[in-house]
Amino acid sequence: MLQELKEFSLQLNRVLAFCLCCTAIVPTHVQAQAWPAKPIRMVVSYPTGTSGDVVARIVAQKMAEGLGVQVVVDNRPGANGHIGNEIVAHAPADGYTVLMGSDIQFAVSPVLYAKLPFDAVRDYTPITLVAVVELVIAAHPSLGVTHLAEFVRLAREHPKTYYYGSTGNGSTHQLFMELLKGEGGFDIVHVPYKGSSQAMPDLLAGQVQVMLMGVPQVLNNLRSGRLTALAVGSTRRLAVLPDVPTIAESGFPGFEANNIWGLWGPAGLAPEITERIWREVARILDTPDVREKFAVSGMTGQASGPEVLARRMAADRAKWTRVVAERGIHID
Repeated sequence: MLQELKEFSLQLNRVLAFCLCCTAIVPTHVQAQAWPAKPIRMVVSYPTGTSGDVVARIVAQKMAEGLGVQVVVDNRPGANGHIGNEIVAHAPADGYTVLMGSDIQFAVSPVLYAKLPFDAVRDYTPITLVAVVELVIAAHPSLGVTHLAEFVRLAREHPKTYYYGSTGNGSTHQLFMELLKGEGGFDIVHVPYKGSSQAMPDLLAGQVQVMLMGVPQVLNNLRSGRLTALAVGSTRRLAVLPDVPTIAESGFPGFEANNIWGLWGPAGLAPEITERIWREVARILDTPDVREKFAVSGMTGQASGPEVLARRMAADRAKWTRVVAERGIHID
């Protein structure tokens, strides 16, 4: 009898242990299955109307339809995009706050700033690359050149005579131009502005002669003839500017100039939620209307997944570390 009671007690303990394990497992499973159960906030570190904002709103609308919850775009500009990044870095890693961020905050800022309110690697979970924004070198018609090779020859003959604008000290627009100057052996003077909206009037007036900027921001002025496209930074010619050669074709083999927009979550975001968002973005970018919206703006949708996004940012940080040191670039 005593032996039977011991065996019964042992079996009972096993059953209770199994039930406790199940109880511990179920909440995580249920939570992952239940996501999303409320609106998702998509933070953008730039004002409305910028390329990142445009990308975010296209994706957010389609994501809301696919996930069945509202996806709210929350523009938090300021401090070179650092405000929006800081918000997401400190948000709960529950999948309800994500960042539509750029390579500027994740690949350039860590190189140029000694102190940031976030760590570009440790504070985030990469989710997916979303869009590549191709850049174009636009020139004022008064220069009398139509191709990059012509401008390089002119700049070599007259060093420090011509001016190029950028969206600010430390912007990728400045860094790419400095890289081009180094490889091309010419010298033109940098004029930093606080964003493309401030730089554009001076470029259109010929106060600065050239500027490297996103195709979406300058496309209408190129088509109207108010500015001349010298070369595009893409690996192949763009459908929206089919007659404009690439920078690589213009005497700079392998040269590529673009910006990226991607999605990040706070550090510790569950792998199931990360993959769910990535797969949803991939579905969205594969729809014909979204492909068309991106193409006509000089952008390309790319849902690459977390590993590709992380590798791209690591490679860009290494590249800009070298360029910043070689060209003596610093934040004033």
